Formats: sequence, C-alpha cells, structure tokens
Amino acid sequence: MAEMSLEEAQLFRMLSGFFGQDRVVWNMSVRSVCGGTQPSSAALAAKQTRDWMDESGCLFTVVDHDDTPKLVVEFEADFSRYIDVSQMERRQRLPHLLENHGIRYITISAADFRDMTDPKSSLDLISFLKDKFGVDDSGEAESSEE
Repeated sequence: MAEMSLEEAQLFRMLSGFFGQDRVVWNMSVRSVCGGTQPSSAALAAKQTRDWMDESGCLFTVVDHDDTPKLVVEFEADFSRYIDVSQMERRQRLPHLLENHGIRYITISAADFRDMTDPKSSLDLISFLKDKFGVDDSGEAESSEE
C-alpha cells in the first residue's frame, strides 16, 4: 500500500480543512474520477488510454455531497532536473480528459506550496484557489462598504 509523502499529507490537511475530510479522496484512479467511462473520441478510446486510465491515479479528488468528482488537485511536475516521459504524457492527457468530464484540474508548484506552508507568507490555500479560479474579492469589498 502506498503512503503519502509529508507534502501530500500537509496538502491533504489543508484541503480537508477547507472542503471537509469526507470530500477529499486520495489517489483515486483516473477511470473512477471520470465516472468509470472514457471519452467516446476514437483517439482516446485506444487500449493504451484505457490502460493508462486504470493505472494512473489523481493525487486528491474533491467530491460533492453526491460523491461526484468536481476538482482534482495535484502537485505540478518538476522538469528542472530531468524530463519524465510518463509525467509529460500525464500532463498532456489528464487536463483534457478531466475537462471533457466537467471536472476542474489545478496543479500546485513547489514554490507555491512552500509559500502556503510558510507561516510568514500571505499565500494560503483559499487565496491560491481564488487566484486559480479567477475569483475577485474587490466586488465584495465595495458592496460591503455601502
């Protein structure tokens, strides 16, 4: 059985603190996240893609109250030292596959994660998610002043 790394455990605590522990699933297979199906596109229906979907997992999947996957959160692959072909393939396939199923996908860089776990930093999970989803708080601030 695979174990979480320290960084994964820290991210799990942050996500469960925000979404609720029952809403964050670790290491769910890509096929399960996609509802057990694959896109009907002929290019994606190849046996190679089916096998990849079964073998690959999503680091953290956030589900709604009906246990339907809504968001996948993963660490961004680091290609600064070397290029991992399997990570490149994943980077090409996974976002499009999830998008076809209406599931949002975000990645967290090592630098952003360090900032989120640094008590001196102003970056936290909520502000990071707002930035990724394009949420602007300026309208809320103006309406609350009136």
